[in-house]
Amino acid sequence: MLTIACVLRSGGIYTAEWVDRLARKVARHAPAHRFVCLSDMDAPCERIPLVHGWPGWWAKIELFRPGMFEGRVLYLDLDVLPVAPLEPLADGQGMIAMKDSRFPGVNSSVMAWDAGDTEIYDRFRPETMARLRSDQDWINEMRPDLATYPPGLAPSYKDHCAYGLPPGASVIVFHGKPKPDSFPATHWVGRRWAEDAA
Repeated sequence: MLTIACVLRSGGIYTAEWVDRLARKVARHAPAHRFVCLSDMDAPCERIPLVHGWPGWWAKIELFRPGMFEGRVLYLDLDVLPVAPLEPLADGQGMIAMKDSRFPGVNSSVMAWDAGDTEIYDRFRPETMARLRSDQDWINEMRPDLATYPPGLAPSYKDHCAYGLPPGASVIVFHGKPKPDSFPATHWVGRRWAEDAA
């Protein structure tokens, strides 16, 4: 069965409410799946404890710990907005991620891989955090030729959504500001965000 995972690390802007909102949207748009949250705090779904205390986005490296998943894994950042079926993001074999719209390489907001692919975790060392800016930089260093999703499947709100919801998108990615919770109910993002609210 497909696993859909997110990460909630304490000390940032995200809360358990973001996990709940993502889980509800995933339930609307995904086939049968197991939804899990890697976290160091309570979560409103199946929780896998973070074990290393790596700060901020570095906690995402723990997604690749051995023995946690079976089959195919799809990861979504908490501020990703699912808008259509997620199968195109999870299908296939091997690791794939969205292409970064502003920098060379991939963006780690949306990724899929096969359970058992643990190299990104196995080769990570705490000193890497002093050498590189983010988990994304480490993934790009480890997988410089990583496959990317077709254009338009996981577009950036900032760079690709000025005229509304792009056709063919499965998710919209919100890097930086604005976040999807900041839009009025009259905006298409606000309407999508309000769907499935508790």
